Amino acid sequence: RVYSTLIKSLAGESKLQSAIDIGIKVIIDLGVKFPCPPPPKNALKEDMIKLKIKLEKTADAELLNYKEMIDTKIIAAMKFLQILLCATFYFGNQQYFPVLAIQMIRLTLRHGTCKESCVAIACLSFLLSGSGECKASNRIGHLAVLLLEKFKAEEYLPVINIVYINGVHSRTMRLELGMEEALDAYKKGMQVGDIEFAMFNAYLYLMMSFISGQSLVELEMELDVFGKRMVEYKQMTASNMVLVIHCVVSNLITTKDCLSLIASQNEERESMLAHAIEANSYSFICHIYIFGGIEAYIFGKYELAADIALKRQEVEKKMSR
Repeated sequence: RVYSTLIKSLAGESKLQSAIDIGIKVIIDLGVKFPCPPPPKNALKEDMIKLKIKLEKTADAELLNYKEMIDTKIIAAMKFLQILLCATFYFGNQQYFPVLAIQMIRLTLRHGTCKESCVAIACLSFLLSGSGECKASNRIGHLAVLLLEKFKAEEYLPVINIVYINGVHSRTMRLELGMEEALDAYKKGMQVGDIEFAMFNAYLYLMMSFISGQSLVELEMELDVFGKRMVEYKQMTASNMVLVIHCVVSNLITTKDCLSLIASQNEERESMLAHAIEANSYSFICHIYIFGGIEAYIFGKYELAADIALKRQEVEKKMSR
């Protein structure tokens, strides 16, 4: 429990590499092999395809009746792998994300299912969705939900909501329903103590509120409330992501000079971008560019918006998921 708390704390404070190093050491001490450094992308893709074929053909009843994990060391390793998996999903170091998901599913197939299996399977669904495997992604995501329900693993609902329900299933879901799901997952996360993903669901809710055209004045108040709560709980990565949205909303309400997010002289935002670039935090860099492009476009700075979009595409090429 001490290591678990430490890893979560380090990840929440954007000290992900330290969290990963500690987590990998614990996992190896529990007798589970872990590839370090991560295998090349081609090898990971082959592993994902093999798991996709296996799970896609798995019937609901077969999965629900599959043997359950009983080895206490493997169960403990799965818990640590899940913590790292969730951390790498949002906090950065995406090269570890597919490695962790694959490792957890292999352990599940070898030793049996457990609560954490639903998270790993949901993450595979997300990865497949990003590769254009929509049918397989939805099928495998459905299996993740089945395990979530079987084990009554409500503590993982905030994660499943981010990774599968909003990461995959939301493409066919009304935006308003997605907002409700995110807000419910935030409340559930706070209730069960999953502060990290509770706050990311709050961020997701705020992002969708912006996209849906919510009153900017009302949205700014919600951004203030959730932003302060994230700082209070030391969830600085989520806080920074919300701050990016807050800056855009604030500019849309008050700025008359048509300054884009990226071109702005605001030192705090410039500092966030510089830090993200220095840390190779590709997902956060993309997040900044996305909202910077939106702001530039709204203010009629079309060339700047196009330039920002190109920069974002270059960063996305470096991402592992």
